[in-house]
Amino acid sequence: MRTRTLVVVGLGAVALVSGCTEPAPPPEEAPRPVVDLDQLPYETLSEYGFFVGEMVDAEPAPGVLPYTVAAPLWADAAHKGRYIVLPEGQTLQLTERDEWLLPVGTVIIKSFFVDLDHSQSGTDGPETDLLTIETRLLVHEEDRWHSYIYRWNDEQTEATRLKAGADVRIQYTDEAGEPAEQIYIIPDENTCGSCHERDDVLRVLGLTTAQMNVEVERDGQRVSQLQWLADQGAIDGLPDPATLEAYPDPAGDAPLEARARAYLHGNCSHCHRPGGGGGSSGLKFYWWETDPAQFGVCKVPAAAGPGTGGHAFDILPGHPEQSIVVHRMASTDPEIKMPELPSLLADDFGVRLVSEWIAAMPEDDCGG
Repeated sequence: MRTRTLVVVGLGAVALVSGCTEPAPPPEEAPRPVVDLDQLPYETLSEYGFFVGEMVDAEPAPGVLPYTVAAPLWADAAHKGRYIVLPEGQTLQLTERDEWLLPVGTVIIKSFFVDLDHSQSGTDGPETDLLTIETRLLVHEEDRWHSYIYRWNDEQTEATRLKAGADVRIQYTDEAGEPAEQIYIIPDENTCGSCHERDDVLRVLGLTTAQMNVEVERDGQRVSQLQWLADQGAIDGLPDPATLEAYPDPAGDAPLEARARAYLHGNCSHCHRPGGGGGSSGLKFYWWETDPAQFGVCKVPAAAGPGTGGHAFDILPGHPEQSIVVHRMASTDPEIKMPELPSLLADDFGVRLVSEWIAAMPEDDCGG
């Protein structure tokens, strides 16, 4: 910074002597990334040009639009940075409930980073250390959506394509200030389909109207995310967001049932629906499902075994401790836990939320 100041002063002195009053040209804007579908996949993340400056800081280049969702998917306590890149001059099309219609050439970016100092969580202390582990891309190519995964190096300067997946050992400080270790799984590219496939077709999950119809902070102000995207030219002919479906924040202050159902939708409905990986279970965790039996209330499980925990119903009203859904959410046993992949840790928040919802239901022995 000191060197730059001296240079500016020196140049100013030269300008006065020469009589030149022409202002310095403005800094050049970073180029908008152009993804050549015929050249994909690139071997390194930097080749895409999605971020400017230090890439790990995730400062988006022009045309790289950050977004968030109302009810995010649990990923072993990892935080996520989400971005969408549309081909220049093209827009997306909203749908009522399914994933949005996105033009060929669209790229969805999701980076995963973890907190290395849990002792600072929820305090007013200094910002904690963050480690970016992986960045996943979904690219809408001519034939279909393709998934590409990039693993970040230890120096946090580059991410290189990883096809086969990896187990990453993360050293961190726990809530008590003690050293701890976590194993984080980077999935292989084919594993993405376990969540993203429906009827054997790879799909985008979070980009739905109800998930995206939230308020976000942009330029220091709280604004409608849908309206902001429309203002960036990503959505054409946006209806009033207040007239569109919106999921509540599971950690917010909406009614308990709405929050629990939103959590289950965000974490379970991509599989537990017709055509999904968990479709054979008969459970449908859509947020809009109105028949309690469809989302597990007094429903007998489709299969017996350790996954039931010896319980008779997916959800036994008034009794989370006897409900299979809670048993599987709280487990870390690979033969029992839900979701199946790729998490290794149970989401304590989700377990508490769903347990509170079930406990608040009027007791029913379900005819047992």
